[in-house]
Amino acid sequence: MKATKYIVISLLAVVLVGCEDFFATTSPSTQGADKVFNNAEQTELAIYGIYQQMGQNRGYRNRINCGYNGFNTDIEWSMGSAGTDIAKSAPALYDLTPTYAQFNNGQNTLWYHLNAMAERASSIIEGIESYGDIENNDHLRYLLGEAYFLRSFAYYEKVKYWGDVPAVFSSIARDPDGLTAPKVDRNVVFDQLRVDLRKAAEYMPWSPECPGPANNNVGRGNKAAALALLARADLMYAGKAVRPTTVEDPVNYSVEFNIQDPALRQEVLEEVMWACAEIIKNEDYKLAKDFAQPFKQICSDVVSYKDMEHIWVMPFADAARGQILNYNAPKLSSTAQSRTKGHLRNYNGCTSNGQGCINPYLVFQYEPQDKRKDVTFVLGQWEYDKATGTISDAEKREAAFENVPANDDRLYQKGVKISNLYLAKFRFEWAARELPQADDGVDFPVIRYADVLLMFAEAAIGGVAEVSPNNTTGLDPVEQLNKVRNRAGVAPVAALDMEVIKKERALELCGEYLRKWDLMRWGCLKQEVLKAEAFVRQLSTGLGRTQLQIGDTIFYQYKFDEVANGWAISNVYGLYPGETERQPHMTSEDGWVAKVILYGDEGTTNHLDDKNYPMYSSEENLESRQYWPIWQGVLDLSEGSLWNNYGY
Repeated sequence: MKATKYIVISLLAVVLVGCEDFFATTSPSTQGADKVFNNAEQTELAIYGIYQQMGQNRGYRNRINCGYNGFNTDIEWSMGSAGTDIAKSAPALYDLTPTYAQFNNGQNTLWYHLNAMAERASSIIEGIESYGDIENNDHLRYLLGEAYFLRSFAYYEKVKYWGDVPAVFSSIARDPDGLTAPKVDRNVVFDQLRVDLRKAAEYMPWSPECPGPANNNVGRGNKAAALALLARADLMYAGKAVRPTTVEDPVNYSVEFNIQDPALRQEVLEEVMWACAEIIKNEDYKLAKDFAQPFKQICSDVVSYKDMEHIWVMPFADAARGQILNYNAPKLSSTAQSRTKGHLRNYNGCTSNGQGCINPYLVFQYEPQDKRKDVTFVLGQWEYDKATGTISDAEKREAAFENVPANDDRLYQKGVKISNLYLAKFRFEWAARELPQADDGVDFPVIRYADVLLMFAEAAIGGVAEVSPNNTTGLDPVEQLNKVRNRAGVAPVAALDMEVIKKERALELCGEYLRKWDLMRWGCLKQEVLKAEAFVRQLSTGLGRTQLQIGDTIFYQYKFDEVANGWAISNVYGLYPGETERQPHMTSEDGWVAKVILYGDEGTTNHLDDKNYPMYSSEENLESRQYWPIWQGVLDLSEGSLWNNYGY
């Protein structure tokens, strides 16, 4: 199944242009478009050409969703923020420029890749609608829906990163002026997505009923994926955004609703509820019983839709495309990468840049019994040595690592400073095959079922839209949100408001590349980042920690992790308010480790000050730089039809 979906197929390197000369090469066919687009097998090859763009250099393969993404929010922090490497710090610190080299790189940029996806999808849509018999060919009908879905995804991503963009919903062959189309108000795109994603959901069945290679394949479009993307786009549409005063205004902007008409905001939120309810009613089996399971399955190459919580993932070829673990798994130092090779299960030298960390502000929002915290982040990185830097005394070291002689090397998690609590939903040890190189080929998850439950709950209370939608779905939004909390092992909530929604999305979805855009559509990115920063700075001083009732030492034991084949930190005490004193049973004879957690204080390196833990380049940029600039190379080729806003 995995081999069918992948994007490194020389046949599909053809750039799709007009329908008539679409397959003008000798392969796969010299037939006319009327024959090609009435043939499901050949049309499916064209669909693969859309997916191919996801694996291109400096796009989703190794830039987007790989730590270059402006990861600093109220719950996440990029390790690149404090470094001297501008390639990593600029996106995280809201400090991009139109000439930023990592993205302004000829045709190897997300701008070009998304445009290519949209162009290829438009060509297929026009070809099938002109020549395909979708009334009598269910496979072609499905492929038409998938093309609408993939084009919609490309446009959603364009609006997500740039705000106002050109809206070209036809192929260049049909409308050559699309090559120089100017930017338009993003609402034009949102309105089209509402139409197209409904079509996609109508044409595509539920995944276990999809035809051909798409059958039960989480890496291919399906009805639930189209409905979930519709809900996600609609929530953004009904929410707030940083918007230029006019599309043409290069400087002035404000935070305001995308939709000025409250009645339309209500209608859009009711569409969110409808779309989510369709998924919930038809796929109520999707919520995994164990919170870790969806991420273990992603790392181990599971693609069976009916066995997974995920609704759609971005597919990458094994060991050929995609660097999800490289950037998102807990970091191994350069020394550890060589020493750990062959010991950490399935780790065989894969590059480990480990950019993502949890913001300490979120650490202290977890309830102690919340099962999600031990999956979402870890307190240390894997090391392979004698562990003398962690426990110097030989007898205590033998007590901590049962049956391991004091002077033997062992694989274990070494504790780190508070600024390096690594995001851990994606882990090397959860892989199902050896990982020898940076391109690990692990699929990147885009939408999962828990997000659908939370989107339904948010829409049902009106979100930030200041309207009260009508709930005609028969579903209780409190009950849907509590499904997520019940799995986490925490008490259900009795009522909903936006503070409950914001916190639950933080605890459930941290590290999944959603938070920045959640904060943007709620119109509060700047405020929430500043609030988190104030907490972090308070945490950085002894007096501040005293005021918060947070101690300087954590206590933990080592437990052998059979999956990882190493010793993991467990039973942590001292990381939450009130846990300031060592408990009587926490003795070194019983294997307990006491470790001063490195916050930093006067006279030492302060790991949480604005130098070592920066979260943004300036307060102004937290609003003016939420969207990316259009890259200079793109502007130079646009014949004046494109420009930048927000003072770029």
